[in-house]
Amino acid sequence: MKRPVILRDTTLREGVQIPGSRVADTDKQGFVALLDELGVPEIEIGLPDGVNACADLSRFIRDRRLRIKPTGLVPCYGARWRQQIDLAADCGLRVDVLVPTSDCLLRDADHYRMTADQILPRLTEVIAHAKSRGVPAGAALMDASRAPRQRLLGIVAKLAAERLVIYDSVGTMLPWRMSALINEVRQATKIPILVHCHNDHGMATANTLAALDAGAIAADVAVNGLGGRAGNAALEEVVMAAEQLCGVSTGVDTKRLRELSAFVERMTGILNSPLKAISGRYCFAHAPVMHVRCIAGGNPDAFEPFEPRLVGAERTYGFGLPVDYTGALEPFLRKSGVTLSPEQIQNLLDKLRNKPDWSESQILKLIHEIHG
Repeated sequence: MKRPVILRDTTLREGVQIPGSRVADTDKQGFVALLDELGVPEIEIGLPDGVNACADLSRFIRDRRLRIKPTGLVPCYGARWRQQIDLAADCGLRVDVLVPTSDCLLRDADHYRMTADQILPRLTEVIAHAKSRGVPAGAALMDASRAPRQRLLGIVAKLAAERLVIYDSVGTMLPWRMSALINEVRQATKIPILVHCHNDHGMATANTLAALDAGAIAADVAVNGLGGRAGNAALEEVVMAAEQLCGVSTGVDTKRLRELSAFVERMTGILNSPLKAISGRYCFAHAPVMHVRCIAGGNPDAFEPFEPRLVGAERTYGFGLPVDYTGALEPFLRKSGVTLSPEQIQNLLDKLRNKPDWSESQILKLIHEIHG
């Protein structure tokens, strides 16, 4: 990836699919404003006619003149797709037209009321109406990763849409298969591709990066990986992997990623694992003697992939392993400028074991208190 990529946040759309998730309208507004400040260019806020306050939130974005662009989903298999597009036009919302593409979905005839042969004509009709109302409309291809390949390619080759949304709806892809899929779709059409990956097999971030590397220009992400079932590709993971490992600019202010993560924890009541990549409490916590000694001694590259400050975090140290930590104290004692007796060092070690995570400033303060 040698080009910028576009990230669309789907926290408010996917996050509401988590059982028990409730988000107040004021929190939605604060969240959208925070995303805008961080430089996230687009947000998916739900179904124009199906999610509470979707239209109001789109008007909030428009009235506040935020840069972030709101998107909604319009199911073309629903009875009221025309009214939903009209509502989107009234509140300044772009849309992606949702359609089932896999046999797994199409066999549910009572819900989708469509056959495979009706997919392209229905998409064409709905997108044409959106265009007549001045609403930018993409084609959101549900379960595209499990659709028969020739069916999928036949649809995209004849489709006229602003973009394609390729859904790995139940997280069944692997990175190399995702790359192959995106390459085949790109050969069939010039329409830009956005990819939407679920994490049912723990592959959402990897599949997202594979799709971007294969030529997708955009991806759906969710803060803290929120989303249905096992969640979606985590915004903070995709941002840092793209920036640090792929050398690609996302336009997102990485130094505020921890702030964004904490906001979403408060907003949804769904807490991160302390081991969560990028935003977990222990992501930059170090306990082995060699790790502590190297990092405190000025060689953080030995055991950290990037500086914690790049994501608004602070590294911490733990002294709870059943080992002799005397050697790990050397860099802290050197920085403190004081000398402790063996008894004082033992006292220091005893105190350090009583707490799982210490910042360097806290350790230095404790050294001076013991030296006292």
